Amino acid sequence: MHQRQFKKGQVLPMSNLFDSIFNNATATVDPVRLMLALLVSLVLGMALSWTYKYRTLYTREFIVSLTLLPCMMTLVIFLVNGSLGTSIAVAGTFSLIRFRSATSGSRELIAIFLAMIIGLAAGSGYLLLAVLFTAFLLAIWLLLETKQSKTDHQRRRHLTIELENQARIADKISRLLDRNCTEVDLISVNTSQNGEKITLDYEVDLRPEVDDFAMTTLLTEEIYHCDVSLTKKAKKRKNL
Repeated sequence: MHQRQFKKGQVLPMSNLFDSIFNNATATVDPVRLMLALLVSLVLGMALSWTYKYRTLYTREFIVSLTLLPCMMTLVIFLVNGSLGTSIAVAGTFSLIRFRSATSGSRELIAIFLAMIIGLAAGSGYLLLAVLFTAFLLAIWLLLETKQSKTDHQRRRHLTIELENQARIADKISRLLDRNCTEVDLISVNTSQNGEKITLDYEVDLRPEVDDFAMTTLLTEEIYHCDVSLTKKAKKRKNL
């Protein structure tokens, strides 16, 4: 494939900023350029992981996977670059992630697909396009996340209930919370005094018509001998 030569001092066209750094006419690739592509994909993966962790419950394993996934995709695309197996490899990778791993929410699914797109762009050599595209999407993500959290966090509470260990008490508490909350997440269950006392920790989203005093009054009246603690220190949910 004929490549255009530019003289010293000549300004490159704007369209060339998005050209691939790899030469498709040859089967060999400069190791320095390959390492540059891996470095860019790693940095963008770290930026994606940091954005995902912002106001989100997460696991260490998922963050590590999200950081390394762009590098893995870069290597996959590099190995099959210029062959008909590219589409098969990409489709197989998508199928592996979709059907062998269970995503817990739409935010996690978006993060996975964005990590794969970063790897596709970096593996094909379009480094500047990958950087600009990732920076734009992550900026929009942070903007929407910050705006949404201002309304969500006003109704989110951390609920702690301490009571005597009674039969089927968890079902009764769940029914009460479901009627007065839009979201209920059981965080932990702890026992004390040889199982005679039980402590339940929840993260809940109160309904608009329910305030803190109404919720605590309802629980103390409906549940025999219980202590209730309701605070605004609940963390943001992982799911959208």
